Amino acid sequence: MVCCEARVFLIGRTKKNGVNAIKNIKSENPDANIDFLDGNLYLEEDREKVLKKIKGKHPEGINHIVSFLGSGKTAFGVDVGDKVWKDVFEKNFFSVIDLVDKFLPLLKNSKTNNSIIITSAIAGLERLSAPESYSCAKSALSSYIPHLAKNLSNDNIRVIGISPGNIFFKGGRWEELVKEKGIKEINNNILKEVSFNRFGNAEELAWVYLSSISPRNSFMTGCNIIIDGQQVRKIF
Repeated sequence: MVCCEARVFLIGRTKKNGVNAIKNIKSENPDANIDFLDGNLYLEEDREKVLKKIKGKHPEGINHIVSFLGSGKTAFGVDVGDKVWKDVFEKNFFSVIDLVDKFLPLLKNSKTNNSIIITSAIAGLERLSAPESYSCAKSALSSYIPHLAKNLSNDNIRVIGISPGNIFFKGGRWEELVKEKGIKEINNNILKEVSFNRFGNAEELAWVYLSSISPRNSFMTGCNIIIDGQQVRKIF
């Protein structure tokens, strides 16, 4: 995005990581117009705080929202109790809905090529080896995307879902799982189901987000793009 001369607000929970990310980006793109805002977007008060900061910095509106909210780090089983189910749905579903609701007025202020990109997961499309509560929450999120797209079509706002498979990056969940289980077990039980027999990487994922946001992609909305090296077996 910064290479395309966009103004970018990067939001994250850890200020140190955010500052390092900005440094890395500016080391390759010295003129990058990017700010880091710290906030835990799982919390409503932080969503309000971040929205207020962006309004102050860019009152004329924004063109795009990209959400990466969600976490599959939870217990397996359907009998884990209401507290776990509610927590997982709050992190993976309701927090995203509230984020969209809060930022929509700012998005509607800008009338050109607007989009909302929502990160779901392949666990919401098929019954895979993921925690059941997480899978159900992502299924709900994947269903929300086309309904939201229909409701925002008259405002010329496109809505696209992106469902990644097993994406490996430093500090990510798959790095944790490889350390816990060992790469041999991951290869035998997970990656053998992927046609390319490997993890995806952040660069491959980033390209799909960038092309989804692009004004040249102006006729795509309400869909869910799967990026998983063909782990999901469904046809439709």
